[in-house]
Amino acid sequence: MIYKRFFQFTEYEERPVTDALVIHHTGFPNVDKDSTAAAIHKFHQEERKWAGIGYHYLIRKDGMIEQGRRPQMIGAHAFGHNKHSIGVCLAGNFDIGKPTNAQMKAVKELCRWLCRKYGLDPMKKGVIVGHRDVNDTACPGKNLYKRLGEIRRFCV
Repeated sequence: MIYKRFFQFTEYEERPVTDALVIHHTGFPNVDKDSTAAAIHKFHQEERKWAGIGYHYLIRKDGMIEQGRRPQMIGAHAFGHNKHSIGVCLAGNFDIGKPTNAQMKAVKELCRWLCRKYGLDPMKKGVIVGHRDVNDTACPGKNLYKRLGEIRRFCV
């Protein structure tokens, strides 16, 4: 189940095409810190001066999926790739910690649903990627990145 959040954005532009899912982690130094879409929305607006939360979906530690940006909006999560991708973020720092079982279950189910919704082949190169695959970053952390194959296989 996806919990919809109706955030106000300072600007809105629809994404013309969806051909990729970009997986992220929040990357906070405190491994145990859970995040909410509302807190990230506030941070992205106030600190980064963005229109609002950059991710389309946030998966909390308990597996709850919160909608961030509306699915049809262009995201702000992967420079140069926002106009054709959906951003999926898991709460946590996966360079240090590991995603919870609930998060892994949720990200697999969400990605499978998104692949079916947009007619994406999850095994095709460039469809389900880590943020590090498209930008110079450690995101989504080594402990989540090494599980992307597991996510792709689940989506088939």
